[in-house]
Amino acid sequence: MVKKLDQWCDNIWLVCLGILGVIAAILLVLNWNNWTPGAKGGAFLAVIMPLHVLEEWKCPGGLHYIYNIIFGPKKFGNKYLDRYPMSRFTDMITNIGLAVIPLIYAVPAQLAGMSDMIAICIIILSFGEVLAHTVVGCYSLKRYRKAGKRFIYCPGFFTAYVLFLPAGIYLCSRLSNVTVADVIGGLVAMAVLGIVCVPLQETPLKKWVLKQEGDTFAFANPKYYAKFVDDDNY
Repeated sequence: MVKKLDQWCDNIWLVCLGILGVIAAILLVLNWNNWTPGAKGGAFLAVIMPLHVLEEWKCPGGLHYIYNIIFGPKKFGNKYLDRYPMSRFTDMITNIGLAVIPLIYAVPAQLAGMSDMIAICIIILSFGEVLAHTVVGCYSLKRYRKAGKRFIYCPGFFTAYVLFLPAGIYLCSRLSNVTVADVIGGLVAMAVLGIVCVPLQETPLKKWVLKQEGDTFAFANPKYYAKFVDDDNY
């Protein structure tokens, strides 16, 4: 079972996420004039996430490495930078959640008059992605400047600015007559999205990943960061 799950967490889930993104993009185009901004925002996430994850994992990949340096326990040193606290398993769940839950949100946004609430949620997430990748990019530049890094780029930075940022700006432009209830609802929706996709799954699972044999759920290498890494400056 664990072996099959490890195989799923390699490339299979990325293909499935990509298929979901294509379906969402087609539906978005076909229903552009009929969907509310909130429903469009939910679809935006399903379309953006496959491309965002592709940059973080594959082209160039390596976000896990800097993430685990920042959030991993210092006592581990560089021992588990390939799997703790971010592993292929935990990040798979996070990213599927960030694509699927907004699609679920799109239903009440379209049918239950919750468009502005959901739009606000997606705006927060979109701008949050831009901010997060900017901060991590700045940290990366500072950490690896002596190793030859010259720009604040980190994996995910490009799609954050090219996809998430325009999506957030577009949704902002479509908001009108926003109420306090809309803002509170948007914050609650964002809180649910964030809690489900990160703490609720990562906290119990990250230690379980460490108990698995060999390189199960581990990333293969630092990818983008490999050119800046040596024994003294991991």
